[in-house]
Amino acid sequence: MLEVYLFVNPLGARCMRSEQNIMKLADHLTSKVSFQFVPLLNQQIVEQALPTVHPSLAQRNDCFQTYYQAILAYKAALFQGKRKGRQFLLNLQTAVINDHQALSTDLTRSLAQTCRLDLDMFEEDCQSNLAKQAFQTDQKLAAEMKIQQPSSAVIFNCDVSEYGLLLNDVTYEALCDVCEHQGVATKEALMQDSTPAPLAAEGMGHRPHLHVL
Repeated sequence: MLEVYLFVNPLGARCMRSEQNIMKLADHLTSKVSFQFVPLLNQQIVEQALPTVHPSLAQRNDCFQTYYQAILAYKAALFQGKRKGRQFLLNLQTAVINDHQALSTDLTRSLAQTCRLDLDMFEEDCQSNLAKQAFQTDQKLAAEMKIQQPSSAVIFNCDVSEYGLLLNDVTYEALCDVCEHQGVATKEALMQDSTPAPLAAEGMGHRPHLHVL
């Protein structure tokens, strides 16, 4: 069984693409794949999101709060089931990235309705200490796994080794390489009838890097 931890910028285009690649892999593999999308929030993500070269402290704080609120909403959705949580995250990214909607309470509420979440529970959980603690736990996990940038994945083959592989650029082809390297499936079989969509511009030109953790 493969166990995959993908660390994501909750509002990042490249991370959205990585999530889709992992779900595609799970659909194509005959063996079981367990995967989690772990939200990541650090100075690098905030800096990349800011529109100016020398942002003010207020701009930095506003940007951090936007990402933080997105993460708390995602964690609140996850409390009602992993599948619903993942769908909420993808819908949130689609709304913000593709449809250029601003993150707001009204938007997250609308998305929660679309995902058939219990709205009262969702809104309560968005403000809860439990969601904030879950966020802190995710950041500790990222530190333990030496994650520096979003769209990084740590992949374990639970049937072979207790050590994980760190993948810095989660393209579908790179995931197929990992599967072949781990003896899970051949790259040729996984690439059949599978034509990945073009990568977002920020993901172009990077070769995947594997490191044993």
